[in-house]
Amino acid sequence: MKKIYIPMIAAMLATPIGSTANAEENLNLNIGSGNTEEVLEVEGNVEEWLEDVIEEVPTEEVELEGHENLGPMVYKSSAISSKIAANNKGEYFIYYIMHGSPSALVVVDYQTKEIVHSFTLEDSKSAWGLDVDKNGKLWIGGSVSSVLYSYDPNTQDFEKHGAIFSNKSDTSIQDLIVEGNKIYAGSAYGGSLATYDIQTKEIEEFGQIRKRREFVKAIAADEKTDEIFVSIGSPMDLLVKKPKSKNFTSFLPAKYMSEKYAQDLILTDKYIVARLHPSNKAVIFDRKTLKIEDEFDLNSKTVSTLSPDGKSIYYTKAQQLIKYDFDTKKHTELDLFLPKGTEAVNLDFIMRDSKTVEESPTHNEGVKENIPLVTPYDKNISSKKSTTPQKLVFDESYENSSKEWILSGMVDNLGQLFEYNPQTEEINYLQFDLPEQPVELYTLASSSDGTKIFANGYMSGGLGILDVATGNKELYRNVSQIETMFDINNKLYIGAYPLARLLVYDRSLPWNTENPKEIIRMSQYGQERTTAVTPFNDGKEIIFGTLPDASVGGGDLAFYDTFTKEVEVYEDYIYSQSIVSLVSRGSEVFGGTSIHANQQVNPRGARLFYFNRRNPEDKIYINLPFDSSMITSLIVDNNKKVWGMADGKLFVYTDRETEVKFVELLPLISGRFRNAQIVESDDGYIYGSVEGKLFRVTKDNLTVEWLKNKGVYGLTKDINGDLYYYDGGSNLWKYTIEKNRKKQQ
Repeated sequence: MKKIYIPMIAAMLATPIGSTANAEENLNLNIGSGNTEEVLEVEGNVEEWLEDVIEEVPTEEVELEGHENLGPMVYKSSAISSKIAANNKGEYFIYYIMHGSPSALVVVDYQTKEIVHSFTLEDSKSAWGLDVDKNGKLWIGGSVSSVLYSYDPNTQDFEKHGAIFSNKSDTSIQDLIVEGNKIYAGSAYGGSLATYDIQTKEIEEFGQIRKRREFVKAIAADEKTDEIFVSIGSPMDLLVKKPKSKNFTSFLPAKYMSEKYAQDLILTDKYIVARLHPSNKAVIFDRKTLKIEDEFDLNSKTVSTLSPDGKSIYYTKAQQLIKYDFDTKKHTELDLFLPKGTEAVNLDFIMRDSKTVEESPTHNEGVKENIPLVTPYDKNISSKKSTTPQKLVFDESYENSSKEWILSGMVDNLGQLFEYNPQTEEINYLQFDLPEQPVELYTLASSSDGTKIFANGYMSGGLGILDVATGNKELYRNVSQIETMFDINNKLYIGAYPLARLLVYDRSLPWNTENPKEIIRMSQYGQERTTAVTPFNDGKEIIFGTLPDASVGGGDLAFYDTFTKEVEVYEDYIYSQSIVSLVSRGSEVFGGTSIHANQQVNPRGARLFYFNRRNPEDKIYINLPFDSSMITSLIVDNNKKVWGMADGKLFVYTDRETEVKFVELLPLISGRFRNAQIVESDDGYIYGSVEGKLFRVTKDNLTVEWLKNKGVYGLTKDINGDLYYYDGGSNLWKYTIEKNRKKQQ
């Protein structure tokens, strides 16, 4: 189906979109209908993105000739999770996990509001699971190799405890809770559960909870009753392991089976609360009967634990703080609002002297200073995952006590916190200048003249630009994660995530709130990512393809006229498949697909197709002499031959009268649409990276030579034919081809 889209009309109809970040995917998304990326601090649901990436265990490699480390290209201060908790003296600390490659733990003294420590989380690019034990010790579940870390605020010791899972598929700890002397951890992508004994340091692995379920997204446990609750996905299931039972039993009602997972579980003595994703619902189950007691809509990533008075939980919706009473099932809107476009990411309780009530500022008056803190009745009171809520119920003297409690939580990836005092009904905000971290790179491209290399950061976004001649670097921050980009006529065309946006950056003009300019959001057609971009007719048109998320069919094919500014859209261009590579050759346009679309897998293999621009609907399929799941990279060489990567095979196509030639590089590949890139260099070879391995192939007889066996992603080339790639982390690397090495020396 063909549609014509005019950006000016669409801009008038577009509405601002807000989203709370959660980890595929959650911090603070606030995209207005204008042409600016300025407010896009964290792009989409962080947890959602995590599902798309297979993280590798870092390994050492001998330095090879011709390879040069150019260092990080993108930096950003981006907090992905936080927790507020006290040490054994009752002194509170704010713990931030900063996204980066590697990630970092930042410790802020809650009383002085000063950063007191910063620790590198080696072997981790993120950390979603945070909890505190009865002595106030912080435990952190990392990614890449499922590493467990701890920080003791009593001794200020930071420790790396190593991998908690033995299965190599379990690369990321998705959730972590402390109950008694045990740490419970759930993983991706093996969908496993394990426990770590704090005292004996023994690990017990339960293995994969359910076959073909890659995620254990949330955990709750009760040491006294010997119960373990888990949320797995995707799709979602809720399971419980009862005392003396070896197996987990499902209690998920059929009405919720279309959900991806419950991204958090909160346990009280009577109830278990599941925060569902993506429906933005909280469901309350009776712990004994496991039947639904209530459900409600929310926007916060989670709900709080049981309040210190033992009556309520808190959450946010439409930026407003709301209290839910378990006894009456009543929701009380507190008429207290978070900053525009934000929702609570975490919710913790703090205890302090009530004498500070008079010293507290009124609404939005800034940071409270030098607040005296006291030891809570129970050291687990600020732990998000405390699963013995009876400890939080105060004795009979509570109402006459000199103590008061505060509800606090992070609201955006800048680390901004709110504080709500239910005794005074006031809300207050705290903001910290958190340190920047080097960001893992995600997408590389070169300028059309080869003098610039563009690098984009994973999740945090940002665009780093390297000048090939001088080695100087520039960094533009206000752009989100980029799936694909192409430079022509001094304009960089960007396929941005989320919302499958097409942006154009005019490099002759200053970078500002109007540059890059948004052309279209393909999310209105049910598309999730713009995964292929190529110019046609010397850049008079830009052709792009998409990967769908919520539509019925496959990805869309679209044409942007750079003169008339109109967009022509062909929906569901390849039925139930995504368009992940495009290249033009004269009047012909070639494309490749992925069998992954709408969270489904098309049993029909990936398709290689082409069409004449005069009639895009009349597409012709090219039969490849093998089956594949995705055709991820297409180029046209100097002899007008089309080269492509299909899974682990490199192929070359000349015309319909000529046989397709290919060579198998690898038998198995991973991912949905990003596993390989190829370029033609000036020395006559086709260079490529597949599954992180660098190779080159002679064009005449397809002889393969391996140049590096790991750590090569996002391949592109400069004006001299030299190659650039990133190492799976934050560093940009240069590979000088052999014929240029003597010149360089």
